[in-house]
Amino acid sequence: NLIEVGISDHLSLSLPEDSIPLDKLQLYIDMVEEVKHLYEDRIKVRLGFEVEYSCNNIESIAGILGSIDELDYTLLSIHKIDGWVINSSKSRDRYMGIDLYKLYEEYLDLVCEAASLKLFQVVAHIDLPKIFGFKPREDMKPLYEDVARRLAKAGVCVEVNTSGLRKPVAEVYPAREFLEVLRRYNVPVTLGSDAHKPEDVAYRFDDAIDIISKAGYRHISVFERRRRVDIPIF
Repeated sequence: NLIEVGISDHLSLSLPEDSIPLDKLQLYIDMVEEVKHLYEDRIKVRLGFEVEYSCNNIESIAGILGSIDELDYTLLSIHKIDGWVINSSKSRDRYMGIDLYKLYEEYLDLVCEAASLKLFQVVAHIDLPKIFGFKPREDMKPLYEDVARRLAKAGVCVEVNTSGLRKPVAEVYPAREFLEVLRRYNVPVTLGSDAHKPEDVAYRFDDAIDIISKAGYRHISVFERRRRVDIPIF
């Protein structure tokens, strides 16, 4: 029952093992464009990339994104901090004994830094460090306030990502308190299921809509040729 779907392969120069090969970019674009036209009377298909942010190769990424006229949106994602892939179960034990607040602070600062570059329309899984259920004991609200203020200034949208419900943390990204703060700063939101297999497409979107509406939102955002369009939830 979807009326629109976005396809967002991973594009990363810092994590090439998790990225679409650069020599396959045009093939990917052509395939999505073909599907757009094939199903245009049944569902809107949008072309996107989930782009791994790294300040070391941002100029190369900007060049790639700037060369794709067909692009509808880009998702900003960060999985790696100081060489640590934070969502990898192989390095889960690294969360033990570290200052979790500082980790979240560093992660969210990188998110805001990347968002300010105006290359990305959407921030993906904004509080990813909670994936395994490790959360700071400190009050996170002041940090959320600062991040919401910076994202509002950057003009980006935040993805309400239901894949967290399939992870040990068992909640959407962002946390409800974070989402409520984002709403107060009028940061728009979109829906994502982060589906890496077909059965996860639109995973628990009814629950996500309920969470979004209870946070005070009345619209979600979609994108066409990098232009945001707000559509009513109800």
